[in-house]
Amino acid sequence: MNLTDRIYVAVHVVLTVLVWVRHDRVEHWPGYVVWNLGAIAAITALAHKRGDGRGWRFAHDWLPVLLFTTVFEEVSFLALTLRAGWQNEHLIAFESLLFPVPPMEWLHLHAQDWLVEFLEFGYFTFYPLYPVVGGLFWIWSERPPFVGAFRRLTDALSVGYVICYSTYLLFPTRSPANLAGVQQIGSAHAGLFQHLVRGIQNHAGIHGNAFPSAHIMLAFVVLTFAYRYLPRVAPWLLFPVLLMCVGAIYDGYHYASDVAVGAMVGIVVAPTFLPQKPRP
Repeated sequence: MNLTDRIYVAVHVVLTVLVWVRHDRVEHWPGYVVWNLGAIAAITALAHKRGDGRGWRFAHDWLPVLLFTTVFEEVSFLALTLRAGWQNEHLIAFESLLFPVPPMEWLHLHAQDWLVEFLEFGYFTFYPLYPVVGGLFWIWSERPPFVGAFRRLTDALSVGYVICYSTYLLFPTRSPANLAGVQQIGSAHAGLFQHLVRGIQNHAGIHGNAFPSAHIMLAFVVLTFAYRYLPRVAPWLLFPVLLMCVGAIYDGYHYASDVAVGAMVGIVVAPTFLPQKPRP
């Protein structure tokens, strides 16, 4: 098993224990236990079979894409198993010390429709970011400059997600939009990318997991790896990632604190998995 395999086996074990111990607070708790045991079995089986051909290796190496999402969703349903209530008031109080007007409100007062569409484009780039960059690393995994790049990237993301999952359970928060009782807070004149983002969020959006932003964490981990392995492409990724940060605040998916700490997690975690450059 590689590091990501071990991380997600441990994550599912911990979640199973949490569900078992706090089952009085978890609706349909036996289903979570079965799901977690099934995930552990799948990770173990694919780790064993990955050497039996390219198809098995692909299934094993890309299983984390599914696990990133399924564990993220499960944690959102377990958000209040350890704490009795949402902790948003602390973020709101902190940001009130920094900003005379909440950043989301300021953006809605000043952002023109054309700028909003750029922000939505930036947020939308989250969805293909890891599959495209990680896909290139995986396809080129036998080329000397990219040996180990895919595994290092996925391991870095797994560690980043564990930091986020742990915070969601210990310090559960909802997005500003969820706190207001809506899925997202957007422009009245939605463009193409805002329609696309709303469509995805309306079907996949969750009620918790706001602080820190795992979306932004992933974006900065991938961006850091891109600067190391794809230096000509990386500057083109920086622009949509910055738009993603602002768009997440504009749409009410995150507070500015969520975005800043998510970026910080990504920036701190990613370099620890990058190989050291040879000395000249």
